[in-house]
Amino acid sequence: MQTQPSILLIIVNYNQEREIEKFLVSLSSYWPNQHSILVDDGSTDRSHIIAENLGFTVIRHQNNQGVGAAIRTGIDHAKSKGYDCVLIMSSNGKMIPAEIPTIVTPILQDKADYVTGSRFLIGGDSPGLSNFRRLSIPIFSFICTMLLRRKFSDITCGFRCYKIDFLFNGSCNIHQEWLSRYELEYYIHYWACDQNLRICEVPVTIKYSHLEKNRTSKIRPVLDWWSMIKPLFFLRLRLRK
Repeated sequence: MQTQPSILLIIVNYNQEREIEKFLVSLSSYWPNQHSILVDDGSTDRSHIIAENLGFTVIRHQNNQGVGAAIRTGIDHAKSKGYDCVLIMSSNGKMIPAEIPTIVTPILQDKADYVTGSRFLIGGDSPGLSNFRRLSIPIFSFICTMLLRRKFSDITCGFRCYKIDFLFNGSCNIHQEWLSRYELEYYIHYWACDQNLRICEVPVTIKYSHLEKNRTSKIRPVLDWWSMIKPLFFLRLRLRK
């Protein structure tokens, strides 16, 4: 696939030694390595070494800070290198590299500023998703829809591509300490809606069937759910900027 160099792919990694090699090998067929970075969030396994051996640029956090901190590091790197947009993927193979065109094409064709995947749209899928999460994710997305005043079918899907200029225009501040774990993704989502970006959902596959049962998700029920939704409450009530 030919792509414009104005999009930087940010691969978020934390202790995915078992899955990362297969994912990165597949990824190289769909996205150029020179426009990719892997942000390793303090892994204690060999996953970051595997990425380096495969020719990927790796930025490491010395300690685990959270997925939000990893994405922020990637966004800052993209801005410093002159990229206009970022594409976000995780290193565990849940997101399928062959579906990258589905995510980036609306950006490349200037039909959207912010594209987010959904496993619940027609054409989307999520093999291996637990029954509990198949029920809870739409409920969570409905609550977020009410807070954002804009409909989303799968707000927890991290497979996204978006322009980054709006994050640096002075309206928001992605470098606040409280945004380091799951908060940052929803903070960015809020501001994308608040600033009336052209947002669209596209169908994607988020697969869990290749993962061992104890490796399907790092999200802790209740505690991390609050981490995910609190930016929407705080910003809607103007308790934070």
